[in-house]
Amino acid sequence: MTKIISLFENKVNLLIILFALFVIIAGLVVLLDQFGLFGDKNDLSDKNSAAVPILMYHHFVDEGNPGTVISAEMFDKQLAALRDAGFTAISFEELCAFVYDGVALPKRPIIITIDDGYMSVYETAFPILRKYNMKATVFIIGVSHGRSLYKGTQYPIIPRFDDAEAREMVESGIISIQSHSYDMHQHEPYETGPFRTGVLQMDGESREEYIQAFSEDFRRASAQIEAMLGTPAFVYSYPFGRSSDLSEELLHDFGVTATLTIVEGVNTVVRDTPESLFLLKRFNVPGDMTPEELLAKISG
Repeated sequence: MTKIISLFENKVNLLIILFALFVIIAGLVVLLDQFGLFGDKNDLSDKNSAAVPILMYHHFVDEGNPGTVISAEMFDKQLAALRDAGFTAISFEELCAFVYDGVALPKRPIIITIDDGYMSVYETAFPILRKYNMKATVFIIGVSHGRSLYKGTQYPIIPRFDDAEAREMVESGIISIQSHSYDMHQHEPYETGPFRTGVLQMDGESREEYIQAFSEDFRRASAQIEAMLGTPAFVYSYPFGRSSDLSEELLHDFGVTATLTIVEGVNTVVRDTPESLFLLKRFNVPGDMTPEELLAKISG
């Protein structure tokens, strides 16, 4: 009988020891996980910064310059790969809410941007984005919006979507429309007068003349978007990625809360630090980039 009691007591002691070890280990896991030591933990409810890659697309057709053109099939495969890798496509509204108000972001946030406002965005990219419930921001060139001819000429350009199509995409909750300038994305061969390289000052243009020209261009673009959608532009994608200290200063003054370049890299945005939203980097996604190559690039 004594041996039986002793054996029982040993088992009880062993169970107590095992339970104590379990509690200690669980406590250590919880403690260490706060530092992200157990894999990719990008739930930002308790983080002050976020790594956010931004992708840049243009035209969605089967053939053309692979640097700016991508097929529907490849775009679909890339979005599927992003989804399967745990990325969530967010809007700039969500990004700004994180920085300004501390609103948590999802795990592995990513932003999809599309420059120029081609009709292929509406016809091809929009249905695929909706299929995967992935948000995207389209930056339109105001003077070309809804047109198929270059301003003031008969030179044909790639057709752009119009107001009705823009409203349909925005009302879906998938697409946001922002500014790529009104008329500072100029194509030199089609210009008949002085030519501006993106938003940069022209030769011989004074600071005062430049400020007036840039201000008028921005206000015209923003008014166009507000008339179309009911809200003014608050994000600015620099034409050709060109910017200057003065253009940044002016956009700050106009109330823009984020600007985009074409410099490659992953962005680190920081709570209560609005400056982390300016001169954001983007990864251009060429049409011949495989989903595997895309994931490797943005995970770098």
